[in-house]
Amino acid sequence: MADYLLEIGTEELPASFLRHALTSLEQLALELLRTSRLEVESLDTLGTPRRLGLRIKGLPERQPDRHDEVVGPPWAAAFDENDAPRKAAVGFAHKNGVEVSELRAVETPKGRYVAATVDEPGRASAELLSEALPRLLSRIAFPKAMRWGAGEVCFGRPIHWMVSLLDAEIVPCEFAGVQAGRETRGHRFLAPRTFALGQASEWQSRLETAHVVVSEADRLARMLERLHAAAAGLGGELLVDEFLLGECACLVEEPFVVPGSLDPDFLALPAEVVVSVMRDHQRYFAVQDPKTKALLPHYLNVVNTALDPETISLGNDRVLRARLADARFFVEQDRKEALESRLPRLDAVVFQAKLGSVGDKLRRVASLARSLASGSGQDPDQAARAVGVAKADLETLIVGEFPELQGKMGRFYALGEGLPQELADVARDHYLPQGPTDAVPSAPLSAIVALADRADTLVGCFGIGQVPTGSADPFGLRRAALGIIRIALEGPMDVDLEDLLERASADYPADMLTPDQGELMEFFRARLRVMLKADHPTDVVEAGLAAWPGRSIRDLVARVSAVAEFRQLADYESLAVAFKRAHNITAEAARGDVNPALLEEAAEKALFEVWQSVRPRLLEAAEQGLYADALRLVATDLRRPIDAFFDGVYVMSDDARVKENRLRLLASIADAVSSISHLHLLVS
Repeated sequence: MADYLLEIGTEELPASFLRHALTSLEQLALELLRTSRLEVESLDTLGTPRRLGLRIKGLPERQPDRHDEVVGPPWAAAFDENDAPRKAAVGFAHKNGVEVSELRAVETPKGRYVAATVDEPGRASAELLSEALPRLLSRIAFPKAMRWGAGEVCFGRPIHWMVSLLDAEIVPCEFAGVQAGRETRGHRFLAPRTFALGQASEWQSRLETAHVVVSEADRLARMLERLHAAAAGLGGELLVDEFLLGECACLVEEPFVVPGSLDPDFLALPAEVVVSVMRDHQRYFAVQDPKTKALLPHYLNVVNTALDPETISLGNDRVLRARLADARFFVEQDRKEALESRLPRLDAVVFQAKLGSVGDKLRRVASLARSLASGSGQDPDQAARAVGVAKADLETLIVGEFPELQGKMGRFYALGEGLPQELADVARDHYLPQGPTDAVPSAPLSAIVALADRADTLVGCFGIGQVPTGSADPFGLRRAALGIIRIALEGPMDVDLEDLLERASADYPADMLTPDQGELMEFFRARLRVMLKADHPTDVVEAGLAAWPGRSIRDLVARVSAVAEFRQLADYESLAVAFKRAHNITAEAARGDVNPALLEEAAEKALFEVWQSVRPRLLEAAEQGLYADALRLVATDLRRPIDAFFDGVYVMSDDARVKENRLRLLASIADAVSSISHLHLLVS
């Protein structure tokens, strides 16, 4: 067993490139080991902005020998009637490294197939790696790739050196004109010299002495420790920001913290503005008072060098001062004009070429918000006005320069103008949730505007064919759909999805959208399916989803939860089989009342009597949304009689009237149960 190291030294990679590349490198390396039949103790990827590293421990010296019986295409597809080989036979033989004459016929459950015995001696691991590495390196994925020099190789950034070691031996590899060896480089500023590695296993420790921390987790821990210490030294505490922590950990090879200061007068600005300037534009951490949580006139900058921190701090102070001065100017100018007076200007801002201006959108959203408010006990006029308050800050100077402040500044200006707290909160909260960990709007008015805004965008974009494809989703439609789902499940009101989309469609001109919105409902079903499968087996989700009429989202969750509970019963499988039989038999059967006089067998009479008792209770429970109670009735009262029916009654009687009557009985049961859940989908 040996340790293998691959290091790719590059020019500085952006933080997003580093994470993307390391994930890709790990997947490609695992694929290589799997296809090479190499089992190892561990594999991990480590990296910094200047290097990508792959480390494999416990790599065997060579592959195991291969001795396989391989089955290929059907014999008739591989050989003609005279047993002369066709292309399929030649291709199969070539793929497995055998002669066509060595192929033979084998009998399988599917018929007569071609087979071959493949004997292949294992190759040395070093030889395999040397051969495979250039191809592996060419497949590492980046958000964007570039070419440099005279070469045609694409990579995230130009490559300057490579290390490829199997224990102490170099594994030859050339890529992008760079020959792999054993020499690596330390920190660009603190230890810039080149040095040779004697063993693959010493890579991490040797780089540590050269001020390079190759583990992101170690860099993050060290960075946090230094940030907290620096904040305490300034008499405050760190304002922890998960985004900044992750970003800065991928921007340095060793984290150093340089404190800086700002003019206390800038703290008169809204805290959101000051933090946004620091965070989104400069990647600085804010410092706050440990007791009051108010911002202090200090910040912390994570840098890649400990050289001359005073000069770094002075430069940072100047840049931050200029940015905050701009922000203060914008806020002062914005406050000279009432927030809602800006709304007419949104008529000149294009929302989408085919869907009109932002002003057009707001009028549609206001109409939809009125409708939703009327149905949920809220003031329709207040809801319509809240839409304007929510979007008016889009025409402010501060949001034009700092778009990430939309909503937050609307709330700040609204409160400053004396608008009601509920209206002001809508400006900030209607954008929630923006991510999977965000809270949802808790106030009904904010939830109404959030739903109306998202529904209008979804209906409009789908109505003109602007549907997400692959990773392309310029209008954030997936996020909008998930936002509606989460508000329905976690917010102050449920959502009748079909009704919401119909109302949103009604606010568009009749000739603007395509009339069929079925694709949008399927889009929502796909999002719901993914969400529910995180907590339930696939067949449980499909059983509940198939019975859902597309209205209340909470109702769907209740159905799926009831099926999940039903699936835990000891006898669920036999019941599911019975309902699958009933579903299949009655799929094409006519519906109608059962005639008791035509019931001949004791088992069908018993089932009919039990069903007469169970049916009203089941339908009543379903009507109240008590789906778990309804399915418990099915499990406790129907299991024995329906099993006895299928065991003792021949449904397809020669007497047409008796046959139809039996089918009606089964159809009545199957339809009632299927209105709650398609239990027959629990059986493959």
